[in-house]
Amino acid sequence: MAENEIITQQDPQMQMFSQLMEGILKKLERYCATAHPMLGGEVYLAGEEVCSQLRLSTRTLQEYRNAGTLPFYKIGGKILYKESDIQTMLERHYNPIPQTGKL
Repeated sequence: MAENEIITQQDPQMQMFSQLMEGILKKLERYCATAHPMLGGEVYLAGEEVCSQLRLSTRTLQEYRNAGTLPFYKIGGKILYKESDIQTMLERHYNPIPQTGKL
């Protein structure tokens, strides 16, 4: 490219740059739509998000709360769950496949 060359939108390099920027913008939009703000380094999820991630009904999630299986916060009418508490619950209830001694 010459020092005094004018770059237009039709220039292949400019079109490639534009496509790259559009791709980055789409990824940013997807991230912003799914990102959760952190408070003290912890991510909090609403009940609907927990149900969606764990593929649970709202009734099952309520049973987990009632049984003390999953800790939660209730602020006004809003119930929140710590993402780390969900992970801890899953690990606590993990049932590995028993080893049979065969390879």
